[in-house]
Amino acid sequence: MDYTFLLSKSLEVENMDLRAVIDSFQSCPCGREHSFDLKIYEADRGLVHKAGEILDRGNFPKKLYVVSDENAIHVSRELFPSLDRCGYRYETKIYPDMRYAYMSTATEIMRAAADFDGILSIGTGSVNDVCRYAAAHANKAFAIFATAPSMDGFASDSAPLIDNNFKISYPCRQPSIVIADTDILAASPAELKAAGFGDILGKYVGIVDWKVAHYTVGEYYCENIVSLVKKAVADVVAIADKVTVCDPDAAKAIMDSLILTGCAMQLAKCTRPASGAEHVVSHFWEIHKLEKGIWPDFHGKKVGIATLLVTRIYKKLLSYPSISPHKEALDLEEVLSHYSPKNREEIIGYNVPNPTDAIDPAVLKARWPDILTSIREELPDEDVLLDMMQRAGCVTELSDVNLTPEFALEALRYSPYMRRRITLLRILDMLGIDEDLLTL
Repeated sequence: MDYTFLLSKSLEVENMDLRAVIDSFQSCPCGREHSFDLKIYEADRGLVHKAGEILDRGNFPKKLYVVSDENAIHVSRELFPSLDRCGYRYETKIYPDMRYAYMSTATEIMRAAADFDGILSIGTGSVNDVCRYAAAHANKAFAIFATAPSMDGFASDSAPLIDNNFKISYPCRQPSIVIADTDILAASPAELKAAGFGDILGKYVGIVDWKVAHYTVGEYYCENIVSLVKKAVADVVAIADKVTVCDPDAAKAIMDSLILTGCAMQLAKCTRPASGAEHVVSHFWEIHKLEKGIWPDFHGKKVGIATLLVTRIYKKLLSYPSISPHKEALDLEEVLSHYSPKNREEIIGYNVPNPTDAIDPAVLKARWPDILTSIREELPDEDVLLDMMQRAGCVTELSDVNLTPEFALEALRYSPYMRRRITLLRILDMLGIDEDLLTL
C-alpha cells in the first residue's frame, strides 16, 4: 500500500481532516501505532465569534481558567460573548506581555487553575507553552485560541520552558482543541508571521538530523511522519511571497502547516520531526541572552537564522565522499566554561555518560554515503533558502537578531551539549575531517 499517497491525499482537503491524517497512519510500516490528542482544529474567518460553539462540539468542560496577555487579548475580546452565550463560567488571567515562558509562570497557572476543569490559552508562543505545561501537570482539559501563526508549538505535546535561565522541553499533552480566526492571524504583525515561516524552515535540518541519529545509533524513525512534515513545509514555501501580507487564506495555509508539524511530534512521540541542531542553536542564544538580561527575540526568527548557518555547514560535508571517523574526545570542562555555573548540573547530566559513545565509528563510516544523500536530498541550497526567507520577510543577518559572529560561532560549537541527542552538528568532531567546518 502506498502510504505516501495516502498522506498527500489526506492533506489536500480544503479543511484539514484530522481523522484522515490519523487513518493514513494505520498499519504504518515503521511498526508503531500512531495517535494524537488533538480532536478539533478549525481555522476560518470569524471564528472569534464561534469559539464557544466549537468548544461545545469538543465537549470541553464549562468551568474555565482563561489565560492570555494584553497583546493577544486586545484582538480576541469578541471571543467572550461566545463563551457567555454557550454557558461557560470562567476566570481570566491577563499578563502584561508574556515574551518568556518561565516554569514559575506555568506553576503559578497550575495552582490558580486548581478549581477549574479546563484551561483556555489565548495567544501564541509563550502563553501556550506555560498553559500546556499547567494543563498537563494539573490534569486539566486544554484548548488554544491562536492569535498569530508564529511557531509550530500549537499542536505540540511538549513545552519548552525556562527554569534557572536554562531552556528545557518538558513532555506534556496536546490541546484537544485549537481554534484560529484567520482574520486575526492575517492581521497579526508581519514579524510574527515571518517568524512562523522561519520555524517551518527548521524542519529541513531536523529531518537530516533525525536520519543521522537513525543511521548511527538506530534511533526510531518513521518515513511517513517525515512525508507529513515535508508536505507541510512545501505548502508554506509555496506561498512565501504572501506570508507577510494581510491575507486570511495565506494565514490559514501557514497555520495548517504549523499544526501538522506539531501533530508530527505527537505521532512520533518526540520532537525529532520538527527540530534538529538549528533549534538547539537558537536555545543556546536564548539562554545566554537571558543571562545578560537581553531580549532574545522571537523563536522563529532565531530558528531561521540558525537554519541558514547549519545548512551552510552541512552542505560543506558534500565535499568529503569518505571519512575516517573516531570516537569523540569530549573535554567537558571546556564545554562547561561556555555555560553559566548555574547550569553546570544540567550540562553534566546531558553529557555523562556521553551519548556519542553509542556511535561505532565503523557504522558511521559505513553509513556516511546515506548521510551525504540525506544532505543532498533534504537540504535546499543556501541561495534557495536565502531567497525563500527574503520573500517571506524573514531576517537573514546576524545583526537582525542582535548576534555577533563570535556569539554565532560559539553557539554552533557548544550548543549541541545542551541536549542529549545525536545531531550531525554534535558529531562533526568525530568525522576525522581536518578542515574547521564551523565557519560563517
